[in-house]
Amino acid sequence: MNNRERYTDYDEETTERCERALVTLLGDVGPWNKRVYLVGGLAPKYLIGDLPEGARAHVGTTDVDLVLGIALGDDTPETYRTLKNNLEKSGFRQVEPSFRWAREVDGAAVLVEFLCETSEVDSGDIFRPKGEGAGSGFAAFNVRGALLVREDYVDVQISGDRLDGGGNSQVRVRVANLTPFFVLKIMAFQDRHENKDAYDLVFTLLNYESGPRAAGRVASTSPVIGHPVVREAIGLLADRFSDIGQDGPIAYAAFLSTDEDDDQAARLKQEAVATTREFLAGLG
Repeated sequence: MNNRERYTDYDEETTERCERALVTLLGDVGPWNKRVYLVGGLAPKYLIGDLPEGARAHVGTTDVDLVLGIALGDDTPETYRTLKNNLEKSGFRQVEPSFRWAREVDGAAVLVEFLCETSEVDSGDIFRPKGEGAGSGFAAFNVRGALLVREDYVDVQISGDRLDGGGNSQVRVRVANLTPFFVLKIMAFQDRHENKDAYDLVFTLLNYESGPRAAGRVASTSPVIGHPVVREAIGLLADRFSDIGQDGPIAYAAFLSTDEDDDQAARLKQEAVATTREFLAGLG
């Protein structure tokens, strides 16, 4: 991704391909389907459910982000070798950087990215369980706050057509709940300043059931609300969206606005500021 991304770079067909890849993957990885958690751009659809009347649908995603919800390094190399073998049997192939897996769907590549949280390597580095030489060759991208999802997630049933003509299937997926979701999004925005991260964040808070202030109240009851990385993320959110001159509202408006429509861009910036302020007020 890059910080010039706009809503026109996304479409329903691309998101549907990602959902089909997710359904296929979760159906093929056996016990691992209870050890992976959906985060990223596919999560808002399942977090929000039915949109408020008149709300524009989420633009979707071009990839699938999954957190490995275990303390990486505690298991044997065979544990990860099994996951890798199951992914390969499902038609996914490991690509560079090595935490990514790709699968062609209807002539287009779908990427699945595996994230983790570990003290074995620095945040932002790639972790290879047990070492590349002794391990499975599996890898995950180390992200601060990723393991919050183990303590706060929603269990969602999704259905879709499996790849390779496998027919319709229903699977259950553990989706990062509101607090881990906003933490990971604001941390990602702080690290890479991509328009899509700002959009995903504001969209989810704005359209959450009963609005952003109610979303804040829900987030305040999260079992991970007292975690240091959550408190840090709240501070980042307050800072990065404090007024229309900050990079958060500007990125949100840049993602959604039409070229040379200054009035629309101004409204979107105000929307981003108002939404995050309401959310923070609900947090208390």
